[in-house]
Amino acid sequence: MSSTTTTQVADLAASTLSLSLSSESTVTLSSTIAAEVKEYHFHLYFFQNNVKSRESAVAIRNKLNELIDQGYVTIVPQAVPGGVHTGPIGPHVIGSFEVWCPIESFARTFSWFTLNRGKHSVLVHPLTKGQLLDHTTRAIWMGQSLPLDFEIFKQDVLDHYPLEYPEYKLGYSAKDAILA
Repeated sequence: MSSTTTTQVADLAASTLSLSLSSESTVTLSSTIAAEVKEYHFHLYFFQNNVKSRESAVAIRNKLNELIDQGYVTIVPQAVPGGVHTGPIGPHVIGSFEVWCPIESFARTFSWFTLNRGKHSVLVHPLTKGQLLDHTTRAIWMGQSLPLDFEIFKQDVLDHYPLEYPEYKLGYSAKDAILA
C-alpha cells in the first residue's frame, strides 16, 4: 500500500472511530441496527498461471454453486465467463472469484469457506459506503493476506449503499432493513 493510501486509510479510520465514540451520541437499538453491515463480499484467490490452483478454485466454486442450487444459502457468485477472473480485476491483483452474501446467509457462508477453502486465501469484506475501509481495516482474511491495489478507490465514501441484488430482497434491500 502506498504511503498516501496508508495515510488515507488511517485518517478515515480515525475519523470514523471518533464519530462512533463521540460522548455526545446516544446509543439506541434502532441506530445500532441501522449501522449494521447488511451485505458482504467473499473473494477466493488463486494463482491464475498455476493449473492446479486454478482448477482447485473452479472446483470450490462449482461445489458452492451446487449448494446454492440445493437451497443451502442465498448468495450470488459473480457471473463471469468460466466462473472465475483469470487475472487482475479491480483491487484484486491475481485470479479470483467473488461471492455476494447478504447478512441473512453470512454465518453459513463464512462457515462453509472456513471449512472448504483449501489452500486458497479468502478476503471477506463488508459492503458499506466506505469502500477503501471495507477492503482494509474492516476486512477479514482467511489464510494468508494478499496485496490489493487500492488505487481503484477514487472516492473514499459513497453517498449510498452499494445495492447489488435488490431482487432477492435481502441485505440492504430487505423489506425490514433499517438504513443509517
